[in-house]
Amino acid sequence: MNHLYQILEKTQEQYGDQIALDFQNYQISYTKVKEAADKLAAGFRQIGFEPGDKMAVMLPNVPQFAFAYFGLLKIGITIVPLPTLYKAEELHHRLEDSESKGIIYWEGYRDHVIQAVNGLEHCKKLIVLGNESRPGEIRLSYLLETSDPIDDIHNCDPDDTALIVYTAGITGYPRGAELTHHNILSSIESVCNFLKINNEDSVVGAVPFYHLLGHTLVMGAFFRAGARIILIPRIEASAVVKNIVDKEGSYLIGMPSIYREILELENVDKIKMDSLKMCFSSGDALQQETLEKFEALFQVPIIEGYGLTEASGMVSFNNLSIGQRAGSIGLPLPGVELRIVDEKDEDVKTGQVGEIIIQGPSVMKGYLNRQEATREVLRDGWLRTGDLARLDESGHGIIVVRKKTVIVKSGFSVYPREVERYLYGFPKVKEAAVVGVPDKMYGEEIHAVVVLKDGEQATQEEIVEYMKDRMAAYKCPRVIHFENTLPKGATGRVLRDQIKNQITEN
Repeated sequence: MNHLYQILEKTQEQYGDQIALDFQNYQISYTKVKEAADKLAAGFRQIGFEPGDKMAVMLPNVPQFAFAYFGLLKIGITIVPLPTLYKAEELHHRLEDSESKGIIYWEGYRDHVIQAVNGLEHCKKLIVLGNESRPGEIRLSYLLETSDPIDDIHNCDPDDTALIVYTAGITGYPRGAELTHHNILSSIESVCNFLKINNEDSVVGAVPFYHLLGHTLVMGAFFRAGARIILIPRIEASAVVKNIVDKEGSYLIGMPSIYREILELENVDKIKMDSLKMCFSSGDALQQETLEKFEALFQVPIIEGYGLTEASGMVSFNNLSIGQRAGSIGLPLPGVELRIVDEKDEDVKTGQVGEIIIQGPSVMKGYLNRQEATREVLRDGWLRTGDLARLDESGHGIIVVRKKTVIVKSGFSVYPREVERYLYGFPKVKEAAVVGVPDKMYGEEIHAVVVLKDGEQATQEEIVEYMKDRMAAYKCPRVIHFENTLPKGATGRVLRDQIKNQITEN
């Protein structure tokens, strides 16, 4: 298998009549998913898409995401998944940087999309999921209804780019990681071998499909196994629990925040999720308290994993047979080599801290149109993750710092420099710095330290409201600290660690 579309093709041959997608009151078989994907492949081709083109996808976890995903891959289109919470300016940057020829989006995101494509001559194909279309738009359902399924699959090279997923890399600036068919297939196979899932299993994926964890660990692995995916378009703790109970989900995959939020539900001690046999957590370090409380209450283990976009999702998992500790990256998946090294690239000893470096078939091709940045992280055949870990007595690594300055809130990476750019757009702000502060519920919360221009006055509410109009709500600082100056080093560099320490100590 060297083409991602073949996951659907092979599974449909084996388990065509079995349920692939369980969404609200709809149950869609693998045969129906393949038929819809093949129709959309024809529709995309008819409206002018050619192999090598790029298409952005901005959809919640609905069946049409899977239809479009496999339909685009079938005809050789590179997919650019975009977070559904993005606002116009963020979308504009991603669409411009990726040179996407079009975008598929739900009608609820229309206003942001229309603003985002303004001035982008290359991004003219607007495909909307909704009941009505406006001038310049094509309904996704129209392509489904009017296209006959095609049989031929674009004969791609395994090293052709399948996905461009935006990530901070090591520098803190959003960059498009180019992930090939071979990269993602390798990751999916490794996950399947580790999980040992089969066609009788079902999963509640409490993570968006636009997130790489949703791509590989949920949609990719469970489609590969012929299992049933229970879709939740809006991921909330109460909805997750209801779907597990009502639809008898056997696996739950999510970020640490969902487990914390479930424990915060009213009358949580009366909730019964007897169908669950395994839970998985990734995207951020899981707190020991959360791990112990959840496992004791529901009598189901949570296995924590470590991954990153540049390695196509998952890299390692804890193993229940040898025990686990919250915050541990566990042991690497089959086919993945993982080391923790010092500044001389020598393996660290027990108790020492070093950088995690990775080698294997799931490691990205590189950053889109950024050769220098690619060379910085791909050296001597190893991916430099920028994540620091301490080696414990069992040989496991314990994460101590995640990607230097990147804030990880509810499993989502927030890039301080991107947030600061918007803060500097506020007319009264002279200087600004953004840091992540430990938070029990979200892992980290976003705080901003702001220096106002001489003679200006502003309130926290005023600045937060300004930010929310321009970027995804989860990226916006929750707390604004007003100061006269920012602490800086001899070279003028803002001392973020000092800012963070001052906030946490107060």
